Amino acid sequence: MYSAIYTRVSTDNQAEKEYNSCEAQEEKIKAYIKSQEGLRLYKVYSDPGFSGASLERPALRKMLDDIIAGKIDCVLTYKIDRLTRSPKDFYTLIELFDKHGFAFISVT
Repeated sequence: MYSAIYTRVSTDNQAEKEYNSCEAQEEKIKAYIKSQEGLRLYKVYSDPGFSGASLERPALRKMLDDIIAGKIDCVLTYKIDRLTRSPKDFYTLIELFDKHGFAFISVT
């Protein structure tokens, strides 16, 4: 299964905090991937400094394009709210994932 990592923090200040940075999220997710059989990392998509209140984020849009193109089978985030903070947007994304036979995993 080709997996994508998606990381996000909403402000530059958060991006600089060691425990909450996109890099820290990525490392924790990579450790999870290593512990799972059959997961292979395809690409890391990262949106530092972007709010989770909107789906209009550059890396998220690229990841969604890659899902539709069939390049990846699964996306992993550190927490669900890294993908989106909007229940409506989360439902929209899950519908898209289901339509394309795509899996979503939050590692926490």
